[in-house]
Amino acid sequence: MDAGPGPDGQPLPIKRHYSRRRAVATVILWLAMVGFFTPLALKFSSRIQSTLSGMKGSASEIVRQNIVKNFSTALAFPTAVVWDASGIPPQAADAAWKNVLGTVRANPSVNDVTDGRVMIEKWPRADWYAAFVAVKANTYGEAEKAVPNLRSEMAKLNFPGKQKPWVTGGPALFLDLNLASTESLRSGELIALPVAFVILLLVFRSLVSALLPVLVATLGVVCTLGTLSFFAYVMPVTFFVPNLVTMIGLGVGIDYCLIYLARYRRERANHLTTQEALQITRQTAGKTVLVSAVLVMSGFLTLLFIPLEFFTSIAVGGMLVVAFVALSTLTLLPAMIFLIGSFLEWGSAPFRGLEKLRMGPRSCERWGRWVVFSPWICLALGMLILVLLAIPSRRLEIASVEAKNIPVQSDSRRGYESLSQNLGAGWMMPAIVLVQHPDGDWMGNGMDQEKALVERLSTLSNTEKVMTVTDTSGSRSTQQIRMGLLTSFNDPTQNVILLLSRTDPQSPAARHWLDQITGVLADAEKSAPAGTHYYVGGLPSVTLTADRVIMHALPWVVVATLCSTFILLILFMKSVLISLKAIALNLVCVMAAYGFQVVCFQDGWGARLFHFYATDGLNTVVLVICFCALFGLSMDYEIFILSAVRECWLDTHDMRLAVQEGLVRVAGIITSAAIIMIAVFLSFAFGDVVEIEQLGVGLSFAVLLDATVIRLLLVPSILTLMGKWAFWFPGQKLPTAARHPRGHHYQGEKLTPPKEIKRVAGL
Repeated sequence: MDAGPGPDGQPLPIKRHYSRRRAVATVILWLAMVGFFTPLALKFSSRIQSTLSGMKGSASEIVRQNIVKNFSTALAFPTAVVWDASGIPPQAADAAWKNVLGTVRANPSVNDVTDGRVMIEKWPRADWYAAFVAVKANTYGEAEKAVPNLRSEMAKLNFPGKQKPWVTGGPALFLDLNLASTESLRSGELIALPVAFVILLLVFRSLVSALLPVLVATLGVVCTLGTLSFFAYVMPVTFFVPNLVTMIGLGVGIDYCLIYLARYRRERANHLTTQEALQITRQTAGKTVLVSAVLVMSGFLTLLFIPLEFFTSIAVGGMLVVAFVALSTLTLLPAMIFLIGSFLEWGSAPFRGLEKLRMGPRSCERWGRWVVFSPWICLALGMLILVLLAIPSRRLEIASVEAKNIPVQSDSRRGYESLSQNLGAGWMMPAIVLVQHPDGDWMGNGMDQEKALVERLSTLSNTEKVMTVTDTSGSRSTQQIRMGLLTSFNDPTQNVILLLSRTDPQSPAARHWLDQITGVLADAEKSAPAGTHYYVGGLPSVTLTADRVIMHALPWVVVATLCSTFILLILFMKSVLISLKAIALNLVCVMAAYGFQVVCFQDGWGARLFHFYATDGLNTVVLVICFCALFGLSMDYEIFILSAVRECWLDTHDMRLAVQEGLVRVAGIITSAAIIMIAVFLSFAFGDVVEIEQLGVGLSFAVLLDATVIRLLLVPSILTLMGKWAFWFPGQKLPTAARHPRGHHYQGEKLTPPKEIKRVAGL
């Protein structure tokens, strides 16, 4: 007995792939996995740590290693306790501040603490206090762990007035960024899951059918987060990972389940048994899910071309979540469908009145008819829209994480802003110049050389202050503190120069200033004694180095993504022209998404209309993730519509009719899937982390373009113009029609009556 034709046009033999015993075993296995991974997934957010690191061998990394080894960690991991005592009597404020200093010194996670009023000669205010803390740490991750300990100690102290001290600095800022990311993840989940469920109700008009995709995708995400908890022991995991995993997992997973379940319900409506419907669904929608998953995973795999630790965690997280949601769609979903049986349509009675809210097949048919009979107009219109949207991407600027993009209510930002207003922006993130002398007697021979260098650095337009051991200004205690901070206690051949910027240390102006410093040091090294070397480091230099490493590796990522996508499409679609067309359209779509991000964030329109953060540019991590993820995410729609067109063309050998009929079959599913994915991505875009906002907005806008302009306008028009050559492959004959003895089957039947499509697929 046959089960209708498969993807190649040949009849499929019925195989009992699903028995009750096997289905029950599959569900039990998944429940066991979820039970094992859930506790680990709940702890995953606590294992996120800063992966702030330059590339090995870079100047910033050399400075960090030597500062930790030979100098105070107050330079390597700048941390400060800041207290605004406005309105408090001076004696009470001084007594409270002495208590703060004593508590911080007694803290086991602190090496030393320096009162800013002793270190800095001209103190701005008598009722404002700041102390610089040297924490016990070798990495930024360890430095972050000291911050909650300090904050808990501050919370225990009794202070006159309501305002308690803030713990701020580089480690504190990144810790609060991680905490805000976790909170954004929770709020995004609370919005995304109900919204996706409501959309699925409108699509399927059944409580059970709407609940299954949400449940299956969520289980895949939980297993992924639990697995990544193990990886967190062997590699640093950045705050991007949990948000990316949840965002991609829910969006892609629910879409996969929607495509699979919609095909199954269509086959059941064609009077096939559960076994027959599952068999055909496995060979059609199942193949679409598998191919799409492989393509998305290949996109994330190319991130490994970037030689930075945190990109490894992003690549692993992206590949794992796609693998898990695809596996749950292909194994758990059919098992649950088999066990549920006729109860799949349970709960449909209350939603019968929603018929008018769905996309009708007649409108799809009219749209398809217009596209196939006006292909050149549709092609020109679609390309014009994409090109106009892509034009702003030419103004794209790169921006780093800035304190102004940290949530306003966080301690680190409030303390940072207070310190910047009173002392200046550069005090918390100075540029550090490590000077490596040829011998330990540099104080006698190289003092004049260093004074000349300091004078040149002081003349730079963005230099607010230069701190060096050659500076003899200030009281004796101030000079002693400065000498102890800037000279090495292990290596007499080293000392450091601190440069404070006028502008925010992470701003574009400060980054240009770092380049100027590097140029001055390069000139100075040429005239210095043989063996003298200068290295620029500090937190601003680390982030600048990381961004430049990313941008340097980006062309390799792009080439690898294009090549892997082309090869996989060739293998799966057996068509050269379709593969080239898919890559070209995806490139334009990504550039259009970049253009929209520029307008939304860099130009500030998102801040005016939707209260997004206005930024100086786009984050490099967001740019790379958007590129790699979008190339894979768009392929499920590509493969889905091409499969439908191919099925119709095998029977008719008329490309216009095949495109028109294919659109009727899949336009509703593509639209519904895109709405769900956009809703999921946007749910995470309204959090308090600007990088997550940029990622959510960029992905959602690209999916919107992909599902409308590209899949419903450009792809049908291009297929119509290609005709039969759309399926050309070297050395292989063009596909031929296949007739079968069965009375009716999916590929051989004529255009399904509109009422039947409307009743079955709910699209």
